[in-house]
Amino acid sequence: MSKRLYPRILLAAALLATSAHAASPFLKPGDEVVDHVRTRFYDAKRGEAWATKHQGYGAAATSADDFAWRTQAALSELNASHTAFYPRGTTGHADLSAIFQRHLKLPKVEVPSIGADIQETPQGFFARHVFAHGPAAKAGLLRGDRLLSVEGKSFTSVASLTQRVNKPTRFTIERTLGAEPTVLTITPRLVNPKAEWLDAQHASTRVIDHQGRRVAYQQLYSCAGPEHQQKLQDALSDDFAQADAVVIDFRDGWGGCNPTFLNLFDRAVPRFVGIGRDGRRNPWSATWRKPVVLLVNGNSRSGKEIVAFTMKRLGLATLVGQHTAGAVLAGTPLRLSTGDLLYLAVEAVEVEGVLLEGVGVPVDVEVPDTLPYASGKDPQLDKALDVAATAAPSP
Repeated sequence: MSKRLYPRILLAAALLATSAHAASPFLKPGDEVVDHVRTRFYDAKRGEAWATKHQGYGAAATSADDFAWRTQAALSELNASHTAFYPRGTTGHADLSAIFQRHLKLPKVEVPSIGADIQETPQGFFARHVFAHGPAAKAGLLRGDRLLSVEGKSFTSVASLTQRVNKPTRFTIERTLGAEPTVLTITPRLVNPKAEWLDAQHASTRVIDHQGRRVAYQQLYSCAGPEHQQKLQDALSDDFAQADAVVIDFRDGWGGCNPTFLNLFDRAVPRFVGIGRDGRRNPWSATWRKPVVLLVNGNSRSGKEIVAFTMKRLGLATLVGQHTAGAVLAGTPLRLSTGDLLYLAVEAVEVEGVLLEGVGVPVDVEVPDTLPYASGKDPQLDKALDVAATAAPSP
Protein backbone atom coordinates (compact mmCIF):
# COMPACT_ATOMS: atom_id res chain seq x y z
CA MET A 1 0.00 0.00 0.00
CA SER A 2 1.24 3.48 -0.88
CA LYS A 3 2.68 5.42 2.05
CA ARG A 4 0.70 8.44 0.79
CA LEU A 5 -2.59 6.48 0.68
CA TYR A 6 -2.40 5.01 4.21
CA PRO A 7 -2.80 8.35 6.12
CA ARG A 8 -5.75 9.21 3.89
CA ILE A 9 -7.46 5.92 4.78
CA LEU A 10 -6.93 6.59 8.49
CA LEU A 11 -8.32 10.11 8.10
CA ALA A 12 -11.35 8.83 6.20
CA ALA A 13 -12.00 6.19 8.88
CA ALA A 14 -11.75 8.80 11.61
CA LEU A 15 -14.14 11.11 9.78
CA LEU A 16 -16.57 8.24 9.24
CA ALA A 17 -16.49 7.33 12.93
CA THR A 18 -17.00 10.97 13.91
CA SER A 19 -19.93 11.24 11.50
CA ALA A 20 -21.57 8.08 12.86
CA HIS A 21 -20.99 9.33 16.42
CA ALA A 22 -22.65 12.65 15.63
CA ALA A 23 -25.55 10.98 13.82
CA SER A 24 -26.56 8.82 16.78
CA PRO A 25 -30.09 9.78 17.94
CA PHE A 26 -29.04 9.11 21.54
CA LEU A 27 -26.01 11.39 21.62
CA LYS A 28 -28.07 14.51 22.38
CA PRO A 29 -30.17 13.11 25.27
CA GLY A 30 -27.04 11.48 26.67
CA ASP A 31 -25.23 14.80 26.62
CA GLU A 32 -28.25 16.42 28.30
CA VAL A 33 -27.99 13.90 31.14
CA VAL A 34 -24.25 14.56 31.44
CA ASP A 35 -24.79 18.33 31.49
CA HIS A 36 -27.48 18.11 34.16
CA VAL A 37 -25.29 15.96 36.39
CA ARG A 38 -22.34 18.30 35.90
CA THR A 39 -24.32 21.44 36.75
CA ARG A 40 -27.06 20.25 39.14
CA PHE A 41 -25.92 17.17 41.10
CA TYR A 42 -25.73 17.95 44.81
CA ASP A 43 -22.08 16.87 45.12
CA ALA A 44 -20.26 19.13 42.64
CA LYS A 45 -16.94 17.26 42.73
CA ARG A 46 -18.51 13.85 42.16
CA GLY A 47 -20.82 15.28 39.53
CA GLU A 48 -17.92 16.74 37.54
CA ALA A 49 -15.91 13.52 37.70
CA TRP A 50 -18.93 11.48 36.59
CA ALA A 51 -19.71 13.86 33.73
CA THR A 52 -16.13 13.77 32.48
CA LYS A 53 -16.13 9.98 32.49
CA HIS A 54 -19.45 9.61 30.67
CA GLN A 55 -19.27 12.46 28.15
CA GLY A 56 -20.70 11.22 24.84
CA TYR A 57 -21.90 7.88 26.25
CA GLY A 58 -25.25 8.12 24.47
CA ALA A 59 -23.65 7.69 21.03
CA ALA A 60 -22.99 4.00 21.76
CA ALA A 61 -26.67 3.22 22.39
CA THR A 62 -28.31 1.09 19.72
CA SER A 63 -31.96 1.50 20.77
CA ALA A 64 -34.14 3.36 23.24
CA ASP A 65 -34.06 0.38 25.60
CA ASP A 66 -30.29 0.19 25.32
CA PHE A 67 -29.99 3.92 26.01
CA ALA A 68 -32.20 3.57 29.08
CA TRP A 69 -30.08 0.68 30.34
CA ARG A 70 -26.81 2.54 29.74
CA THR A 71 -28.15 5.68 31.42
CA GLN A 72 -29.43 3.91 34.49
CA ALA A 73 -26.22 1.87 34.82
CA ALA A 74 -24.14 5.05 34.62
CA LEU A 75 -26.32 6.94 37.11
CA SER A 76 -26.05 4.07 39.60
CA GLU A 77 -22.32 4.87 39.86
CA LEU A 78 -23.29 8.09 41.67
CA ASN A 79 -24.69 5.93 44.49
CA ALA A 80 -27.32 8.53 45.35
CA SER A 81 -31.03 8.33 46.02
CA HIS A 82 -33.44 10.46 43.99
CA THR A 83 -31.22 9.83 40.98
CA ALA A 84 -32.68 7.68 38.23
CA PHE A 85 -33.77 7.65 34.59
CA TYR A 86 -37.45 7.22 33.72
CA PRO A 87 -38.24 6.75 30.01
CA ARG A 88 -41.63 7.75 28.63
CA GLY A 89 -44.21 5.01 29.01
CA THR A 90 -42.84 3.67 32.29
CA THR A 91 -44.67 3.70 35.60
CA GLY A 92 -41.97 5.84 37.21
CA HIS A 93 -42.29 8.47 34.46
CA ALA A 94 -46.05 8.65 34.99
CA ASP A 95 -45.73 8.83 38.79
CA LEU A 96 -43.15 11.63 38.71
CA SER A 97 -45.18 13.50 36.09
CA ALA A 98 -48.20 13.41 38.39
CA ILE A 99 -46.26 14.45 41.50
CA PHE A 100 -44.50 17.31 39.69
CA GLN A 101 -47.28 18.12 37.22
CA ARG A 102 -47.25 21.83 38.01
CA HIS A 103 -43.46 22.05 38.09
CA LEU A 104 -43.22 20.30 34.71
CA LYS A 105 -46.08 22.46 33.33
CA LEU A 106 -48.08 19.46 32.15
CA PRO A 107 -51.74 20.18 31.32
CA LYS A 108 -52.82 16.60 32.03
CA VAL A 109 -51.33 13.33 33.26
CA GLU A 110 -53.32 10.15 32.61
CA VAL A 111 -52.07 6.58 32.43
CA PRO A 112 -53.61 3.08 32.46
CA SER A 113 -54.17 1.57 35.89
CA ILE A 114 -55.83 -1.46 37.44
CA GLY A 115 -55.73 0.04 40.94
CA ALA A 116 -52.73 -1.93 42.17
CA ASP A 117 -49.02 -1.48 42.78
CA ILE A 118 -47.12 -4.28 41.04
CA GLN A 119 -43.59 -5.26 42.08
CA GLU A 120 -41.17 -7.01 39.73
CA THR A 121 -39.06 -9.65 41.50
CA PRO A 122 -36.73 -12.41 40.26
CA GLN A 123 -39.73 -14.73 40.62
CA GLY A 124 -42.03 -12.58 38.48
CA PHE A 125 -44.54 -9.76 38.89
CA PHE A 126 -46.52 -9.68 42.14
CA ALA A 127 -49.37 -7.50 43.42
CA ARG A 128 -47.82 -5.59 46.32
CA HIS A 129 -50.69 -3.23 47.17
CA VAL A 130 -54.23 -3.70 45.89
CA PHE A 131 -55.91 -0.34 46.38
CA ALA A 132 -59.28 -0.49 48.15
CA HIS A 133 -62.31 -0.18 45.87
CA GLY A 134 -60.17 -0.15 42.71
CA PRO A 135 -60.74 -2.36 39.62
CA ALA A 136 -58.24 -5.01 40.78
CA ALA A 137 -59.76 -5.22 44.25
CA LYS A 138 -63.26 -5.55 42.82
CA ALA A 139 -62.06 -8.35 40.53
CA GLY A 140 -60.58 -10.27 43.47
CA LEU A 141 -56.83 -9.66 43.02
CA LEU A 142 -55.00 -10.24 46.30
CA ARG A 143 -51.72 -9.10 47.75
CA GLY A 144 -49.08 -11.64 46.72
CA ASP A 145 -50.79 -12.81 43.54
CA ARG A 146 -48.37 -13.36 40.66
CA LEU A 147 -49.44 -11.80 37.36
CA LEU A 148 -48.62 -14.20 34.55
CA SER A 149 -50.34 -12.89 31.43
CA VAL A 150 -52.85 -10.41 30.01
CA GLU A 151 -55.14 -11.64 27.25
CA GLY A 152 -52.77 -14.55 26.70
CA LYS A 153 -49.60 -12.43 26.42
CA SER A 154 -46.93 -12.31 29.13
CA PHE A 155 -47.47 -9.52 31.64
CA THR A 156 -44.81 -6.80 31.40
CA SER A 157 -46.28 -3.70 33.04
CA VAL A 158 -49.54 -1.90 33.72
CA ALA A 159 -48.23 0.97 31.61
CA SER A 160 -48.51 -1.26 28.53
CA LEU A 161 -52.31 -1.61 28.88
CA THR A 162 -53.26 1.53 26.91
CA GLN A 163 -55.20 -0.47 24.32
CA ARG A 164 -57.20 -2.24 27.06
CA VAL A 165 -58.53 0.86 28.85
CA ASN A 166 -62.25 0.50 29.66
CA LYS A 167 -62.26 -3.02 28.22
CA PRO A 168 -62.82 -6.07 30.43
CA THR A 169 -59.44 -7.81 30.30
CA ARG A 170 -58.40 -11.33 31.24
CA PHE A 171 -55.51 -11.46 33.70
CA THR A 172 -54.06 -14.88 34.40
CA ILE A 173 -52.68 -15.05 37.94
CA GLU A 174 -50.98 -17.62 40.15
CA ARG A 175 -52.10 -17.42 43.77
CA THR A 176 -50.21 -20.40 45.13
CA LEU A 177 -46.87 -21.59 43.80
CA GLY A 178 -47.43 -24.48 41.41
CA ALA A 179 -51.22 -24.30 41.61
CA GLU A 180 -53.47 -24.10 38.58
CA PRO A 181 -53.56 -20.47 37.34
CA THR A 182 -56.73 -18.44 37.82
CA VAL A 183 -58.24 -15.96 35.37
CA LEU A 184 -59.57 -12.65 36.72
CA THR A 185 -61.40 -10.10 34.60
CA ILE A 186 -60.12 -6.60 35.38
CA THR A 187 -61.06 -3.45 33.50
CA PRO A 188 -58.11 -1.02 33.27
CA ARG A 189 -58.92 2.68 33.51
CA LEU A 190 -57.15 5.95 32.79
CA VAL A 191 -56.13 7.80 35.94
CA ASN A 192 -53.90 10.53 37.22
CA PRO A 193 -51.63 8.53 39.58
CA LYS A 194 -51.69 11.18 42.30
CA ALA A 195 -55.49 11.28 42.20
CA GLU A 196 -55.56 7.49 42.45
CA TRP A 197 -53.27 7.51 45.49
CA LEU A 198 -55.50 10.06 47.20
CA ASP A 199 -58.59 7.98 46.45
CA ALA A 200 -56.83 4.87 47.75
CA GLN A 201 -55.78 6.71 50.91
CA HIS A 202 -59.38 7.74 51.55
CA ALA A 203 -60.72 4.27 50.74
CA SER A 204 -58.22 2.64 53.12
CA THR A 205 -59.49 4.69 56.07
CA ARG A 206 -61.08 2.41 58.64
CA VAL A 207 -61.30 1.56 62.34
CA ILE A 208 -60.61 -2.09 63.16
CA ASP A 209 -61.75 -3.88 66.30
CA HIS A 210 -58.56 -5.68 67.32
CA GLN A 211 -57.81 -7.41 70.62
CA GLY A 212 -60.59 -5.51 72.34
CA ARG A 213 -59.34 -2.11 71.18
CA ARG A 214 -60.39 0.16 68.31
CA VAL A 215 -57.38 0.67 66.04
CA ALA A 216 -57.56 3.22 63.22
CA TYR A 217 -55.72 2.63 59.95
CA GLN A 218 -54.82 4.66 56.89
CA GLN A 219 -52.45 3.96 54.01
CA LEU A 220 -50.30 6.79 52.64
CA TYR A 221 -48.84 5.25 49.48
CA SER A 222 -47.59 8.73 48.66
CA CYS A 223 -47.03 11.68 50.95
CA ALA A 224 -46.08 14.14 48.19
CA GLY A 225 -48.30 17.17 48.48
CA PRO A 226 -50.41 18.82 51.18
CA GLU A 227 -53.54 16.93 50.09
CA HIS A 228 -52.25 13.70 51.64
CA GLN A 229 -51.50 15.34 54.97
CA GLN A 230 -54.89 17.06 54.95
CA LYS A 231 -56.69 13.78 54.30
CA LEU A 232 -54.98 12.18 57.28
CA GLN A 233 -55.73 15.22 59.44
CA ASP A 234 -59.41 15.01 58.51
CA ALA A 235 -59.49 11.32 59.45
CA LEU A 236 -57.73 11.89 62.78
CA SER A 237 -60.27 14.49 63.86
CA ASP A 238 -63.34 12.80 62.42
CA ASP A 239 -63.31 9.07 61.46
CA PHE A 240 -60.71 8.22 64.11
CA ALA A 241 -62.03 10.41 66.92
CA GLN A 242 -63.24 7.45 68.99
CA ALA A 243 -60.32 5.14 68.13
CA ASP A 244 -57.80 4.09 70.78
CA ALA A 245 -54.69 4.09 68.55
CA VAL A 246 -53.73 4.61 64.92
CA VAL A 247 -51.59 2.74 62.38
CA ILE A 248 -50.22 4.85 59.52
CA ASP A 249 -48.94 2.75 56.62
CA PHE A 250 -45.84 4.33 55.04
CA ARG A 251 -44.73 1.25 53.08
CA ASP A 252 -43.57 1.57 49.47
CA GLY A 253 -44.79 4.26 47.10
CA TRP A 254 -43.35 7.77 47.23
CA GLY A 255 -42.11 10.03 50.03
CA GLY A 256 -42.64 13.77 49.99
CA CYS A 257 -43.99 14.33 53.52
CA ASN A 258 -43.60 17.95 54.58
CA PRO A 259 -42.06 18.46 58.05
CA THR A 260 -45.36 20.11 59.07
CA PHE A 261 -46.75 16.55 59.04
CA LEU A 262 -45.41 16.34 62.59
CA ASN A 263 -47.79 19.09 63.71
CA LEU A 264 -50.61 16.55 63.59
CA PHE A 265 -49.06 14.88 66.65
CA ASP A 266 -47.71 17.89 68.56
CA ARG A 267 -48.42 17.33 72.24
CA ALA A 268 -47.42 20.88 73.10
CA VAL A 269 -50.72 22.14 71.66
CA PRO A 270 -53.05 22.59 74.65
CA ARG A 271 -56.10 20.43 75.17
CA PHE A 272 -59.49 22.03 75.46
CA VAL A 273 -62.61 21.16 77.41
CA GLY A 274 -65.91 22.67 76.47
CA ILE A 275 -68.35 22.96 79.38
CA GLY A 276 -72.03 23.29 78.55
CA ARG A 277 -74.66 25.01 80.68
CA ASP A 278 -75.71 21.58 81.89
CA GLY A 279 -72.21 21.02 83.24
CA ARG A 280 -71.35 18.37 80.66
CA ARG A 281 -67.65 18.37 79.81
CA ASN A 282 -66.59 17.83 76.18
CA PRO A 283 -62.81 17.32 75.90
CA TRP A 284 -61.21 18.14 72.55
CA SER A 285 -57.67 18.17 71.22
CA ALA A 286 -56.45 19.79 68.02
CA THR A 287 -53.73 17.15 67.69
CA TRP A 288 -53.59 13.34 68.00
CA ARG A 289 -52.33 12.26 71.45
CA LYS A 290 -53.10 8.55 71.43
CA PRO A 291 -50.61 5.81 70.45
CA VAL A 292 -49.22 5.91 66.89
CA VAL A 293 -47.66 3.05 64.97
CA LEU A 294 -45.79 3.84 61.76
CA LEU A 295 -45.62 0.86 59.42
CA VAL A 296 -42.46 1.12 57.29
CA ASN A 297 -40.25 -1.06 55.10
CA GLY A 298 -37.19 -0.93 52.88
CA ASN A 299 -39.08 1.14 50.33
CA SER A 300 -40.24 3.82 52.79
CA ARG A 301 -38.19 6.75 51.64
CA SER A 302 -37.49 10.45 51.61
CA GLY A 303 -40.03 12.55 53.55
CA LYS A 304 -41.53 9.43 55.08
CA GLU A 305 -38.14 8.66 56.62
CA ILE A 306 -37.83 12.19 57.99
CA VAL A 307 -41.20 11.80 59.71
CA ALA A 308 -40.36 8.30 60.97
CA PHE A 309 -36.95 9.40 62.33
CA THR A 310 -38.36 12.43 64.11
CA MET A 311 -41.43 10.74 65.58
CA LYS A 312 -39.28 7.89 66.88
CA ARG A 313 -36.74 10.33 68.33
CA LEU A 314 -39.47 12.30 70.12
CA GLY A 315 -41.25 9.20 71.36
CA LEU A 316 -44.36 9.99 69.32
CA ALA A 317 -44.56 6.67 67.44
CA THR A 318 -43.51 3.03 67.44
CA LEU A 319 -41.97 1.86 64.16
CA VAL A 320 -42.99 -1.59 62.93
CA GLY A 321 -41.80 -3.44 59.82
CA GLN A 322 -38.35 -3.13 58.31
CA HIS A 323 -35.45 -0.65 58.24
CA THR A 324 -36.25 2.24 55.89
CA ALA A 325 -34.53 2.93 52.57
CA GLY A 326 -31.99 5.56 53.56
CA ALA A 327 -33.02 7.63 50.56
CA VAL A 328 -33.07 11.16 51.94
CA LEU A 329 -31.75 13.60 49.36
CA ALA A 330 -33.77 16.34 47.69
CA GLY A 331 -34.51 15.47 44.07
CA THR A 332 -35.97 17.29 41.08
CA PRO A 333 -37.28 15.97 37.74
CA LEU A 334 -35.54 17.24 34.60
CA ARG A 335 -37.22 16.68 31.25
CA LEU A 336 -34.98 15.73 28.33
CA SER A 337 -35.59 16.69 24.70
CA THR A 338 -36.96 13.16 24.18
CA GLY A 339 -39.63 13.65 26.84
CA ASP A 340 -37.90 11.19 29.16
CA LEU A 341 -37.28 12.25 32.76
CA LEU A 342 -34.03 12.42 34.66
CA TYR A 343 -34.67 12.45 38.41
CA LEU A 344 -31.62 14.02 40.00
CA ALA A 345 -30.51 14.61 43.59
CA VAL A 346 -29.78 18.33 43.85
CA GLU A 347 -29.40 18.85 47.60
CA ALA A 348 -28.30 16.95 50.69
CA VAL A 349 -30.65 16.91 53.68
CA GLU A 350 -29.85 16.92 57.40
CA VAL A 351 -32.49 16.12 60.01
CA GLU A 352 -31.57 17.52 63.42
CA GLY A 353 -27.93 17.38 62.34
CA VAL A 354 -28.21 13.78 61.13
CA LEU A 355 -27.68 12.65 57.53
CA LEU A 356 -30.09 9.79 56.86
CA GLU A 357 -28.94 9.21 53.26
CA GLY A 358 -27.52 5.70 53.06
CA VAL A 359 -28.41 5.11 56.71
CA GLY A 360 -32.19 5.05 57.05
CA VAL A 361 -34.23 4.52 60.18
CA PRO A 362 -34.29 1.27 62.19
CA VAL A 363 -37.62 -0.04 63.42
CA ASP A 364 -38.64 -0.86 66.97
CA VAL A 365 -40.36 -4.10 65.98
CA GLU A 366 -38.83 -6.03 63.08
CA VAL A 367 -41.23 -7.99 60.86
CA PRO A 368 -39.98 -9.57 57.61
CA ASP A 369 -42.07 -9.23 54.47
CA THR A 370 -43.48 -12.29 52.70
CA LEU A 371 -44.95 -10.98 49.45
CA PRO A 372 -44.83 -13.78 46.84
CA TYR A 373 -47.92 -15.97 47.08
CA ALA A 374 -49.14 -14.24 50.23
CA SER A 375 -52.80 -15.00 49.37
CA GLY A 376 -53.80 -11.60 50.71
CA LYS A 377 -52.05 -12.05 54.05
CA ASP A 378 -50.03 -9.18 55.48
CA PRO A 379 -47.98 -10.14 58.59
CA GLN A 380 -46.44 -6.67 58.89
CA LEU A 381 -49.86 -5.04 59.13
CA ASP A 382 -51.06 -7.72 61.53
CA LYS A 383 -48.13 -7.01 63.85
CA ALA A 384 -48.68 -3.25 63.61
CA LEU A 385 -52.28 -3.75 64.73
CA ASP A 386 -51.07 -5.91 67.63
CA VAL A 387 -48.59 -3.26 68.76
CA ALA A 388 -51.17 -0.48 68.47
CA ALA A 389 -53.77 -2.43 70.43
CA THR A 390 -51.27 -3.23 73.17
CA ALA A 391 -50.18 0.42 73.42
CA ALA A 392 -53.74 1.70 73.62
CA PRO A 393 -54.83 2.80 77.10
CA SER A 394 -57.19 0.53 79.01
CA PRO A 395 -60.88 1.43 78.74
